[in-house]
Amino acid sequence: MDLLSFAYPVYERFLTWQIAREFSNTPRHVAIILKETDLFDPEGMERLISVLSIFRKFRVEVVSIYVDILKTDLALKAEIASTLKARLEKSFSNLPSGTGYRIYGVDGEVNSTAPGKDFLIYVSLGFGGRDEIMRAVLTILAEVKAGTVRPEEVDEKMLESYLLVNHEPDIMIRSGGQNLSDFLVWQSVYSELYFTDVNWKDVRKVDLLRVMRDFQKRKRRYGR
Repeated sequence: MDLLSFAYPVYERFLTWQIAREFSNTPRHVAIILKETDLFDPEGMERLISVLSIFRKFRVEVVSIYVDILKTDLALKAEIASTLKARLEKSFSNLPSGTGYRIYGVDGEVNSTAPGKDFLIYVSLGFGGRDEIMRAVLTILAEVKAGTVRPEEVDEKMLESYLLVNHEPDIMIRSGGQNLSDFLVWQSVYSELYFTDVNWKDVRKVDLLRVMRDFQKRKRRYGR
């Protein structure tokens, strides 16, 4: 056994112990930003299921996932989203009972859903935050025009009610040394950001434990 093979399990146990000491200060909502290629790789999909299981173990309640589909052709983008949806459904069927999910397509509409009671997964396949806000605004404008909503009734809470994800992430994770996308633009204004150079398929349990421990050490300011 080499030194690294011995050290990593010890380090994992040490991080787990540290996290457990401040369990009340672990994130309840985690957002992950991926590329389409991350999930087309078989190892990448297996990694996602492993990551979700680890988060659930540490009492994360909501995981929001954005899959950045880089293609610009709408027909091709929709085809990629449809293929990924089928793969995600098959993979999610192996998650423990109590897990619910909603998968949104490139148009922001719900393509697949399953009820859950203690762990919820949101997946947006190529539908970004700017599109999300624009659709919410247009929907509200249509209701104002129809007379079902008065202009003075429009506020932040109303707009938030039309967004795909109504929860605010505690932390957003981007792997592979990439920049953030426009995912959850509205909801993530006060979220903590975590960047790692580790590529998605190479993410290990110890990397996730580092994320959790890093979050615990931060002093959140919520814009102050």
